[in-house]
Amino acid sequence: MQGSISTTVVVDDAAMTGHGHATMLEMTWLSSDPLAVFLRLSPEPDHPSLPRGEWAVLRDFLRYGVTTATGDGMVRIAPAADKRVRLSLRGVGRPYAFCIPAAVLLSFLDETEAIVPAGAEASDTMFDALIQRLLDS
Repeated sequence: MQGSISTTVVVDDAAMTGHGHATMLEMTWLSSDPLAVFLRLSPEPDHPSLPRGEWAVLRDFLRYGVTTATGDGMVRIAPAADKRVRLSLRGVGRPYAFCIPAAVLLSFLDETEAIVPAGAEASDTMFDALIQRLLDS
């Protein structure tokens, strides 16, 4: 079954930009690469000095991060106050940290798992996508 799920969240980033710009976090999942969720951070309106970047994170890490700090390297996820999840993203520029509502993240993950349940990701298609991503890096 092929499919994709995408959602966009306005990041509470007053401390990141401080100038009334909004930062958008787009989360995208593809059934052809079911282990990964792709994160894209972009400012609106666009400006070269504002936070931006793209990351890939394991879908399971996002779910674990709602209740337990997890992740390493470029993406770290941890529970935060007020039923929120803190994402810390490192990129070419400075690191970005912000919180999103846990309910939004869990709803997104539930939608992905309705298409490819957790634990059922191992398939020839998944391995092909993983090998291609490794070759592209």
